[in-house]
Amino acid sequence: MSTIFKKSVMSTALVILAVMMHSSCKKAAQETVIEQEQVPVVFSYEVICDYCNISYIDASNQTKTVTSNIGKWTYKIEKKVSFDLKLSVSSIISSYQTIQAYILKDEEAVYGNLGYNHADLSYNTVSGNGTSSFGSYVSTTSTGGNSSGGTTAPTSSV
Repeated sequence: MSTIFKKSVMSTALVILAVMMHSSCKKAAQETVIEQEQVPVVFSYEVICDYCNISYIDASNQTKTVTSNIGKWTYKIEKKVSFDLKLSVSSIISSYQTIQAYILKDEEAVYGNLGYNHADLSYNTVSGNGTSSFGSYVSTTSTGGNSSGGTTAPTSSV
């Protein structure tokens, strides 16, 4: 009888051990799944300009436009994207104007700069490479007199 009792105790212990191992493996599998579910990278656009039009690619890869922006403008893409982000900003007034245009990744600027009167940015979210074109400041006022010694145009008295 002692042999049967020993076999019974051994088989019960093996069953308990198997259940414990199965539970621990299941827990490890759940932890692996949780580790893989990471928060997606958040890309965003940021523009600072007055009297400018902004065109950009939104979260669904569609071109959108904001007209007559004044001040700071931002747009966040809070889902995983695998397409090129594109941003185009242009002044709607003819005088000199600064434009700050950036593409951000998790609130940190990864591409962009300060320009004048227009900016075009493109950023590949997969490779991390981008291209840009910014306008430069060109003075539209004359810095000297004319060499002909001409006359000044009369001003209106009205």
